[in-house]
This record gives sequence, structure tokens and C-alpha cells, in this order.
Amino acid sequence: MLDPNSTPTAGLTWAPLDPVSGEIAAERSTTRALLLVNVCGFLMGYYAMPNHWFQMAWFICMTVVWLLCGGMQQLFVGLSHDLWLRSVMGLVFAMIVRSTIFDSPGMGIRELWVGWISSGLLMIMMMVFWQVGTVGQASRILSTAIAATAVVAAFGSMAFFYFLDERAVFGQRLTNWFIYGGWNSVCTGMTFGFAAVWSIYRWHHAFKRLEKVCFLGVAIFLVWATLLTMSRGALMALVAGHGALIFSRGWRFSLRPVMLLLTCLGCFQLLAPQITKLGVQDLSERLGEPKLTEAMTSDGVVASNPAKRLITRGDTHRFSIYAAGFSSITTSGDWLLGKGLWSSNDRWSCSLPWNPEHLHSVFVDALVRGGIFALVGLLGVLIWGLYRAWWLAQRGEEIWIMLASFGVTGLVFDGDSAFSMLSTPRFEALILWVPLVLASVRYMVLNHEQKAPACAEMSSPH
Repeated sequence: MLDPNSTPTAGLTWAPLDPVSGEIAAERSTTRALLLVNVCGFLMGYYAMPNHWFQMAWFICMTVVWLLCGGMQQLFVGLSHDLWLRSVMGLVFAMIVRSTIFDSPGMGIRELWVGWISSGLLMIMMMVFWQVGTVGQASRILSTAIAATAVVAAFGSMAFFYFLDERAVFGQRLTNWFIYGGWNSVCTGMTFGFAAVWSIYRWHHAFKRLEKVCFLGVAIFLVWATLLTMSRGALMALVAGHGALIFSRGWRFSLRPVMLLLTCLGCFQLLAPQITKLGVQDLSERLGEPKLTEAMTSDGVVASNPAKRLITRGDTHRFSIYAAGFSSITTSGDWLLGKGLWSSNDRWSCSLPWNPEHLHSVFVDALVRGGIFALVGLLGVLIWGLYRAWWLAQRGEEIWIMLASFGVTGLVFDGDSAFSMLSTPRFEALILWVPLVLASVRYMVLNHEQKAPACAEMSSPH
């Protein structure tokens, strides 16, 4: 089994150091440190920065600093080595070109500039993350940063919304107080669940007792935080992530993580009635209405029977949204090339009695915005990326297939655009592209390491 935290081959990353030049070593160490600080801050922004403008400002400023301090020579390494990355970037760029030169109904100058910035930032983010994947111990550093920030965000949100706020209601559907003052419960569940999967992996692979205990506690807490959002998409994604673990490593290896998740689900199911009771009492006292029932608070408080609620709850108008999106595709050009990334939502949402703001599925969005070509292209790069993640799982790095499966599943019935950084839900890049890009670079590095000894043996004289 290959060590998932091994330092990658220099030929794919940093040129071999000059043994007589300490200045070169110091410069490269500084460049790596800036790269990791940039990426860690960017990822932590999904849990603790008030809105995406703060997060983008951080990423842009720190990327510029990194480039000025030696990162420019590394930025395009991924494009020169990785065909998968070139394919993804080509797909995003093709969508930009299509949306610029072909008709995009309702698009104005502002939408054009914001769209270029949004998709351009996504491509730069992918190149930066590819380079991060070449740094030894990057997975441990990133997972620690995400887990720690997610725990702080979850604990702070529970403290505020359950106890400290004057309108606090114990057991209400959890939202992230640090984002927008209370981020949508679905978005909160997706991001907390993503951090929970990474924490479970760290616990499962930890050798030191302290690390194992810490990540076990973090994993349990984040799974519970995810369940408190009552997001079905996040729960489905958690199950899919563990299903991918079973598929790639087998039952025997996967037993402990799966049992941890099932235990959390069972305990939540058993304790939910008491949580609901306390929540209804808090809400009754705040509203001065002593006869409140669970049915009257079903949208705001954790259900007393979460499993039943999961099964019987309606589709929350998802299929009405999808039908409206399909109905906007009226010509052969729409079917082939779509409406464009920056076309107005009015072209499909006008048939609905409310404005859902986005299509709640990156796959439906790809079809509506980019037509069949975009949908097939997106499915192609996702299947290709998942194959690389599965290949890594066979060699001991199952975290990427777990995270990627979580992301793909979560975005089947939620999310906005896979081709934009500044989307309405905001989290697509985190749960979809981050694990796939990191999986791709690890695949390239390990492939290179495996082939190098074979080539050396073939070239040596006998």
C-alpha cells in the first residue's frame, strides 16, 4: 500500500533543490506556506466567512501574493501534466465562450463581467488546488483546518440559535450563524457533512491515541450537527460517501466507519422526540401560545420521528422546478447549446408561483444552461474523476472517493452551477471540485512514482 501522505515526486511539483543554495530552499518553503495558508483560509471561508465576497477577497489577495512570491512558475503545472484537469478547464472555458458569443436571454453587461469573473475564479481555484495536492501532508493539513473550523461553526451556531439569541428555540433546524447570520439549513448540512466525512476518515486512519480520540469526537459532533439541519440531501450524501467506502474497500475494512454513522443515526432517532418536545416548549413560551403542536412547527423544529419525516416529506417542489427548467428548452439550439450560463432565471422561473433562485441540481442546470453537450461533458469528467478516486481507494486513499461521492450525490437534488464560483448556494466548488481535483493530482503523482522504477529497470543494462 502506498503512503497517502508521502512527498510527491519532484518532477511533477518542485524542481530539485540546489544543494548549495539555502536561499532557494527557503524561498520554496515560503511559497508552499503561502499556498497552504491561502487554500486553508479559502476552505475555512465556507464555514466562517460572512459571505462569498469575503472569501473571494481572501482567495484573490492571497493568490496574488503567492504568485508574486514564486507561485507563477507552479500555477500551470497541472495543465501541462494532467489531461483530466485540462478537460475540466476546457469544459468550463467552452461554457464561458458559448455564453459570451451566443445569445443568452436576459444577459446584460453586468452579468457578462460577473460571469467571466466567477468562472475564471473557478478555473484558477482548480489550478491552485492541483498544486496544493503536490505538497506532502496536504490532506492532513486541509482536513484539520476544515474539521476545526466546522466544529467551531457548529458549536457557535448551536449556542446562539439554541440558547443565546432572544428568539432561541432548542432543536430548531440548525443553520450556520457565521454565514449570512444563519445560512440555509441545506447548505449548512452539506458543508458540515463534508467536514464530517473527512473527520471520520482521519479517525479511521489515526495511529496516535490522542488523534484518534479527538477525531472520533469531532466526527460524532459533526454528524450530529448535520442531522440537526434535517437536510435530506446531506443525509443522502453521507450515506453515499460511506457506500463508496464499502464499494472500494469492502465490508471488513469499512465496518467501523459505517457502524459509527449507523450509531449516530440510531441515537438521533431515539433522542429526537425529546429534542422536539423541548423545541415546542421553547417556541410556545416565546410566542405565548400554549397549545402549539409538533405539526404546527414541523418546518422549524427537528421532527420527533426523523426517519418517518424523511420518507413522507414531499419533494419540496424540486420536480416542479425541474419541469419549469425543461419547459424553457424550446428549440433545437437550446437542447444542443442551452440558454447560456448567465441567462436570466426568468426564462424558466416565470412559470412558477415563487422564485426559487436556482435549479436545485447541477445536472439540470448543466442541461438548461449548456444543453446536451454541457451535460454529457460534465458527466464525462465526473465519471473520469470518480474512476481516479476509486483507483486511489484501491491503494489506500479512500478519502477522495468518499468526498467525491458525497459531493456528487448532494448535488443531484441541490446546488446551482458546476461551472461557477459565485453561485447562489455557494458550496458546489467545495464538495464537488475540491475532492476531484485533489484526487486527480494524487493519481498523477502515484502513477508517476509507480512507473519511475519500472522505467529505470527497463533502461538498466543486464
